[in-house]
Amino acid sequence: MALFNFGKDKSEGGNPELVMAYLEDAQRVRSPFLVRDGRKVDHSAVLQALDEKAGTLNLQVTGSFAGEKGAKAEVVFIHENLRMGASMKMVEIRGTTVILALPDELELLERRKQPRARLNAKEGATLTGLSSLFEGVGINGILDNLSESGCRVRVEKAMNLKDQKKLGLGTALVSVGHGFMILKLNKVPRCPAVMEMGGKVAYIDDRGGGLALGLILEKSDYAGTIRSMVSGRAGNIPSTVPPKVRRKSVADGPDVAPSPRPERTEKAVEAIPATKLPEPIRSEVAVSPGMPAPPAQASGVAEAPSASRNVALLRLKKRSRAMVILASAGHGELLRDHLLDEGYGRVLVAMGWDDVVVLSLEPGVGLLLIDTEQPVLESLEMVQRLREAGLELPPIVLAAEEVSVPLVLAAQRVGISQLLVKPYALDEALSVVLEQQMGLG
Repeated sequence: MALFNFGKDKSEGGNPELVMAYLEDAQRVRSPFLVRDGRKVDHSAVLQALDEKAGTLNLQVTGSFAGEKGAKAEVVFIHENLRMGASMKMVEIRGTTVILALPDELELLERRKQPRARLNAKEGATLTGLSSLFEGVGINGILDNLSESGCRVRVEKAMNLKDQKKLGLGTALVSVGHGFMILKLNKVPRCPAVMEMGGKVAYIDDRGGGLALGLILEKSDYAGTIRSMVSGRAGNIPSTVPPKVRRKSVADGPDVAPSPRPERTEKAVEAIPATKLPEPIRSEVAVSPGMPAPPAQASGVAEAPSASRNVALLRLKKRSRAMVILASAGHGELLRDHLLDEGYGRVLVAMGWDDVVVLSLEPGVGLLLIDTEQPVLESLEMVQRLREAGLELPPIVLAAEEVSVPLVLAAQRVGISQLLVKPYALDEALSVVLEQQMGLG
């Protein structure tokens, strides 16, 4: 599998700000990196540190890394469901830490010709493959991602179909091009419970400590269904690195958290009584410096939660709570993974407002989080329509690019519980806000 395929022609000048925007985000969410050493050996890596002033980044690599100061190292990382990379100059090697010079630009290294949807293991989507009915190899594993023409599966079990003996999970299990007469895709979201087709092995990957197979799917009657599911979770494949704004810069200092722990400062969260819900709830707005304060009828400032929160008790409570997310495909997956890691029992991702209506009726739903690319006023209008139609919605957290006094008042009128200023970090500050809205704080 060709992981590294850098173009020879690069644009002059580069875009250091775009590079830092992606690398800062990749460090924050611990995106997987691969770096190729002087012996052309690929090493898995984690981005440990970024030093913009020194113009370097630190990668913690696995295995024995071979390289010389001043040599080029090819680096690839996967972030926001995109494969990107750059050729970087080696500055220093300290044991398993490789220090590289920051590149001037990143290249999009996507091999995909079709969009693919990432699947979370907790969704329960699995794959069963049989070489034939009576001979060959049988596999069973968890689906990592899916496109109309292919998928990636993490193999958990394998057996010899002839004598039913268990087989080892190594690269010798199958070879590239190995055909599977039957591939059964089970419990794929928004698809039939079982989809059956044929396929063959496109690549074999054992770098993550287990065995993963990339499979090419044969054309089947389920192509349209899979295409529809994927299109709801993944956008079109870009031809260049998409634009991205940095969450912070050296000049601006540290991040201004859009969902901070409330304090009595200009970043304070002002409470405004809601008027639409049967029971009063607060409409809180996280404010960044220079942001206009909410109107004078604000009822007060929420107190900061105790630093000695009972984390074990919180996680126990979260297991019984469900949450609905309406967000763009990539960000929705990121939010869901974060919230599942936080301990919430169910995190349901809505593909559109129709899904919001259905999922909000699920038992135990305690919060609706809306973070879409559509104008925020359209989201407010949809919330108002649903309430006027008699739908009982849980507390709602709405993310917006900017917060103004008119927006605060409009959010209050439709019963929004919390406004978040985008971009916001997936950190403890956000967790505290969500816990408060769900009554866990």
